[in-house]
Amino acid sequence: MSKSWLYLAIPPLLLIAAAFVLIQLFMDLDEDSVDRKAAERLTLYRQTILGEYQKYRYLPYMIARDPRATFALQSGRPIESANRFLQEMADNSGADLLYVMNEDGTTLAASNWQDELSLVGQNYGFRPYFKSAIKGEEGQFFAIGATLGEPGLFLARPTPVSGKPIGAAVVKVDMRPLEAAWAEGGETVFASDENGVIFLSSRPEWRYRTLSELPPGVRQTINTTRQYASQSLLPVSDQPVISSELVTIDGNMFRHKSAEVGLLGWTLHFLVPMEETRKSVLPIWAVTITLCLVYVVILLVLRGRRLRKTSVQLRQESADLKELNTRLVGEIQERRRIERELLEAQRGLARSNRLAAVGEMSAAVVHELSQPLSALRMFVAGTRKFLDKGDTGTAVENLKEIDGIQLRMANLTQELKRFARPGESRIEKIDLRESIRTAEKIVRPRFEETGVFLKMELPDTALETETAPLRVEQILVNLLRNGADAAAAEGEGQVRLIAQLIDNEIRLEISDNGPGIPEDLRERIFDPFFSTKTSSGGMGLGLAISMRLAEDLGGSLSVRTETPKGAVFELTLPAIESGMRPSSQTQDMDNEAAE
Repeated sequence: MSKSWLYLAIPPLLLIAAAFVLIQLFMDLDEDSVDRKAAERLTLYRQTILGEYQKYRYLPYMIARDPRATFALQSGRPIESANRFLQEMADNSGADLLYVMNEDGTTLAASNWQDELSLVGQNYGFRPYFKSAIKGEEGQFFAIGATLGEPGLFLARPTPVSGKPIGAAVVKVDMRPLEAAWAEGGETVFASDENGVIFLSSRPEWRYRTLSELPPGVRQTINTTRQYASQSLLPVSDQPVISSELVTIDGNMFRHKSAEVGLLGWTLHFLVPMEETRKSVLPIWAVTITLCLVYVVILLVLRGRRLRKTSVQLRQESADLKELNTRLVGEIQERRRIERELLEAQRGLARSNRLAAVGEMSAAVVHELSQPLSALRMFVAGTRKFLDKGDTGTAVENLKEIDGIQLRMANLTQELKRFARPGESRIEKIDLRESIRTAEKIVRPRFEETGVFLKMELPDTALETETAPLRVEQILVNLLRNGADAAAAEGEGQVRLIAQLIDNEIRLEISDNGPGIPEDLRERIFDPFFSTKTSSGGMGLGLAISMRLAEDLGGSLSVRTETPKGAVFELTLPAIESGMRPSSQTQDMDNEAAE
């Protein structure tokens, strides 16, 4: 780079350096402002929590002293008068729940004694607040209710208030209104307990997550006391949120401030998006870039004057440009010749692809007809045996099945023709359960031959969809037969088909307990002519055709590994949106192979 260009670059470089200094200065000022706001808000929220705590702290003490509430402890059984007294106290005080427990932790009186999920008779001796109260101490504990499943702050006092405790008086305070007030304020604030578990948050998705990974011992203690029921307690961030001023949660960066809540052992956290600490960045950069652009425009004007002076030089070089143009014309002609040759090669490749498609279609015909032919052979063999025994009735039934199979083979050949042109498939409204039963009838001989159990779970209500029934049967026959082949090598081979309606979508899961599909082969399992049946002579077309058919019908076909072994194929089809709901009861059909 020449010295002149270096000198020209100095002004914009100085502007950029000044912008960086100003940005840092204003960012520091914005961060100080945000920190002061966070400290003020944390003080306010802390006082609000302590005010709510102090508001209800006296209640357990009053109940522990009142004979109307503790009379049940002396009698050792539930007393209606005690229940009514606690109910009246709860209504007047605004407490969520009031109840009295004996020395074993069993609730003998409760304010919700008339509710379906009454606390009367329930034992909460495992809760820490009860253990503290029975020792003669004041107990406090935030947890999800073991009976009602609703969170709250539990405050407990021993009764009697002096002497050896014979029970405990407990009040449950609903903290959710406080949480709702945080959310209405539009600020990001949450509270965590001494273990780092978030239990109150203005963002519901952060509730019952942790500031860092819980040690096994702490997690075991939480599970023992059932503090947070069955919550997974996963970390809210990849990095521990302890005292760092900057934290990243769900991909968003925040400025973080925290404050301890005395008496309760909680910690309040206040987060401010980093965008609020960078309000001055955009205006400063806008001014800097504008000044740089003005400077560049001035340079361009000056350079334009110089360019006019050099125009004479350019005219002298025009001769060289003409020579270059001549060479370019020659190169263009050569490129056109190469393009013609490439076009001929592409046409040859297209002819080869058409021949390959004919071969694939022929193989598909052989593959799709082999399954009905196998069933046909079984029915023919059975018919001969029944005729030899003189059982003409059963033979006639088998002949009807044979007639149905041959009709299916005729329709199947027509469907294979439509496979190349999916727009010609006949769409009709059907109950998918009938297609499932038809497919089961086709593959039944294969299950009898391999000795594999087939278990089908179908809902009581219809699975209505608009689709091509024969194509759905093709998919199911392929999947069921593959499941039978995979489970055949097991001592107790089993294939399971589950059909259910979920969110206007029919989902069919076909699983087996075979060896499963290796992870490195799972992506290729739906490729044409790829097969894992090395010993059974599989052609590798069944799943490829099934995938094509499922997509043509507006659905999908996927595979995943079953636990502990086996594979699960999931077929989804769009259901008719008629507001139908699947029945909670299912119909189990177990087909056991003949011994």
